[in-house]
Amino acid sequence: MTAYPSLRTLVIGLVTALATAGVLALAAVHLRAREATSEVDGGTHTVPRTEIARTLSGQLTLPFRGGPEAVRCSGDLRPVPYAEVRCTAHFPLGPDRHLAVEVTHVRHNQVTYRRHALPR
Repeated sequence: MTAYPSLRTLVIGLVTALATAGVLALAAVHLRAREATSEVDGGTHTVPRTEIARTLSGQLTLPFRGGPEAVRCSGDLRPVPYAEVRCTAHFPLGPDRHLAVEVTHVRHNQVTYRRHALPR
């Protein structure tokens, strides 16, 4: 009868390890998503800073945990390859993250851009 508690403990440990690995893998994939595509605003012919901020906020939000309190960008993003805008993500706990958003691809009215962290 002592074999059953050991088997039960083994199964619980295995399920816990798999669940933890799954959550960590999901968080890693979510945080590594650095590219996004947005449509150019018809009036300004740029990607509005509010759209960039919304996208960054979604990318920086972890599953089961809040993301940045606010994201502010220095300006709108021009639909020109290598054009760049700087943004700051304000977190309720921890330091702010300074990011650069750079255009990687433009096709018609679709702009693909990539974020990367700036040195502190």
